[in-house]
Amino acid sequence: MENSRTPINSSEEAALDHLEQYVDRARTDKTLTCEDAVAYLMDQGIERADARAHIEQLLLKGYLYEVDDELRLPSRP
Repeated sequence: MENSRTPINSSEEAALDHLEQYVDRARTDKTLTCEDAVAYLMDQGIERADARAHIEQLLLKGYLYEVDDELRLPSRP
């Protein structure tokens, strides 16, 4: 199967792009906490409830993973 992830909508895609930029700029090992992610998305103009909803959907659809209270961003195909 080429891409087994569930497709995401444009606002979820934008949130994922923001999170990838955050991780790239932070030069971390591609991990961040859920609260860091929400705060960063809010800094980008996304309402808190929407930020949380986007993160939840990205987790459910396999674009983010949560391990030991950290979010991880797998490489995109």
